[in-house]
Amino acid sequence: MGTNAMLTNLKFCISVSKLSLVICLVGLSGCASRTTALPVPTPFTPVPVDFTHVWTKGTHPFTGASVIDIDGDGTFEVFVGGGEGQRDALLSYRDGQLVDIEQGTGLSNTSATYGSTAIDMDADGDTDLLVARENGVYLYLNDGGRFQERPIPVNLPADSVPFSVAVSDIDHDGDGDLYISVFVNAKKFRSATFNDPIHAKPNRMLLNNGDLTFTDITESSGTASKQNTFLSVFVDLDSDGWQDLVVSQNTGAVEIFRNMKDRTFQPVATTSPFGFWMGLAVGDIDHDGDQDLLFTNVGRSIPLFLTSGDLRDNQRHTHDWMLWRNDGEFRFTDVTNAHGLTGEGFAWGAVFEDLNLDGQLDLLVAQNYIKWPIHHWFKLSGRTYLQSNGNSAHTFHHTPALGIENRYFGQSPLIVDLDGDGRQDLVWLNINGPIRAFLNTAPGHYLTFVVPDTVANVGTRISIETDRGRSYTRAAIGSVGMLTDQTPELSFGLGNHERPLRAVIQRQNGQTEIISFPPLNKKTVIN
Repeated sequence: MGTNAMLTNLKFCISVSKLSLVICLVGLSGCASRTTALPVPTPFTPVPVDFTHVWTKGTHPFTGASVIDIDGDGTFEVFVGGGEGQRDALLSYRDGQLVDIEQGTGLSNTSATYGSTAIDMDADGDTDLLVARENGVYLYLNDGGRFQERPIPVNLPADSVPFSVAVSDIDHDGDGDLYISVFVNAKKFRSATFNDPIHAKPNRMLLNNGDLTFTDITESSGTASKQNTFLSVFVDLDSDGWQDLVVSQNTGAVEIFRNMKDRTFQPVATTSPFGFWMGLAVGDIDHDGDQDLLFTNVGRSIPLFLTSGDLRDNQRHTHDWMLWRNDGEFRFTDVTNAHGLTGEGFAWGAVFEDLNLDGQLDLLVAQNYIKWPIHHWFKLSGRTYLQSNGNSAHTFHHTPALGIENRYFGQSPLIVDLDGDGRQDLVWLNINGPIRAFLNTAPGHYLTFVVPDTVANVGTRISIETDRGRSYTRAAIGSVGMLTDQTPELSFGLGNHERPLRAVIQRQNGQTEIISFPPLNKKTVIN
């Protein structure tokens, strides 16, 4: 990206007040600071982890991770990919630490691991694993905690690798269909390349034939995409019960495809500029029942002119993150500035989760680029934001006092209940560094619903109605963050004063179930 020029153009800005002297490096994190001294009611306990990822040059500097219950005992493990020549890991919470129990499971492969997704593909009750590797896409069929590796034939473009796998039943026939996000391989990769069609690698849509073989319907479905893609997410954006598709691209504009219910998708016009769209978080941040979208970018860490690459004079690009409020019927409003997320630094994966159990979705964002020398000297913190409660603007406040920031080469947060207490804990997925984990012991009330990790439950929505007239909605969405698959559990924070009156469960096949007075501070299993 022009390292010498970036170093030359670093500027120091000094802001002096009566109480403080603030020195910040423009180009490192931007001189913005929405850091807050809000009261922090959320204690976290660090957990030792028995795994360190190793990146091997010649491959892309990424890994992948999935939350998976390998033996159906209700306790989650965490699958983490290794670098080229390194075994993958399967981390289990035991005696206060995360230990690697991968040996003997059949899960590992010495090819570098990128993205992974946990889901029951053969409907036998065991959660399987899909893994995108340097050397192809693999399905690991689970038989009581032992896995059988099965390569999935994919007609990948020349000089490309699969980055991640999103799963959905796109045609409502009961089978899990696959969307493979594809990227130019590390040897051919050129940064800031916006307009070279040879450098851009189209994604692949695979239709399940019903027997775990697949037919490539990329062209007929209209979902090839226009650039190299970090990750893609299936999510029902218009609440019609059919999974649409959001594609987060490098050096491109965000693409959204509407599911037309006939195995075809139609592109949705968006106002997205060109950007380095890397992480993708999905959640209902404004409590209106639909899913909003956050896309991360290189941020103000890098001067804009250094990343213009081969852009034409009539093409616009941005470094800012982008938060889109879903206004229904595929209409989106950019509310990045209104929510306090403009002017932030370089970022990879992002995830929404209610960290302090107050009913508001908070935000976790991984940061730092291992190929940028400046981040070897001055690492960004990794952002942990609490969303203000009761504020009509729902502003996000950077809250380092939580003590869970991550000054490593972060790739993505991973949300999982490690100790089974119903509160969602945090794992930081790091590149060429240690995995870091924290137990959440927030004191507020909560509801947690265990949604089976099955194809039929992809897109399941649960809404909570409380005695204070409020409603909260969560949806079971896979592959958010960045090359990660989060917990299948849906948790709702209720603070210390609200009580749930009922939970409404809506499945993608149109079935609705109502649970009156769901129990507080317990897990409810959805059949």
